[in-house]
Amino acid sequence: MTIREKTIFAFADTHGKHREINIPSDTDIVVFAGDACEAGDQEQLTDFFDWFAALPVKHKLFVPGNHDLPFEFSPEFAVRMVPRNVTFIEQGEITLDGIRFYVLPVRPWLHEPLPLPSGVDVLITHGAPKGILDGGGQGCPILMELVDAAHPQIHLFGHSHLDGGKSLQMGDTLFCNVAMKGG
Repeated sequence: MTIREKTIFAFADTHGKHREINIPSDTDIVVFAGDACEAGDQEQLTDFFDWFAALPVKHKLFVPGNHDLPFEFSPEFAVRMVPRNVTFIEQGEITLDGIRFYVLPVRPWLHEPLPLPSGVDVLITHGAPKGILDGGGQGCPILMELVDAAHPQIHLFGHSHLDGGKSLQMGDTLFCNVAMKGG
């Protein structure tokens, strides 16, 4: 996808199969929306970061998923695993090449509302919003309410392999499930 003349490539849910992904050579920003490994497998996660860091892309964003367990149970250790040329973001905002990204820690659900400002270009979460490319209703209802209120231009998410690779325009927001099918 292209926004403000920058090409963004997003993917999620590789579960150790990241080396099967081909990143287009014209990519300016690559976004990974969680589940680099299977059930916290540290060896898979280390290999993912080695591969991800070596990508010839200016900006690399990493958002953890529910299988990236070190980020939940040993966050200080996990953050030290992230290479210097990879931006780890779990919650909050970052602007890259004039594009305003916002991340919410939806792995795969929220238990209470979190702030989501309006005017966001790209929202990134691991989990899907309820009823949107979420494998038949497995998404987060709180996230759907936040997206309905804030109207990000694009919402990138994964988690639901069933609807991986699908996009849906609803109102002002383009929803993109970037999960690897069968991952």
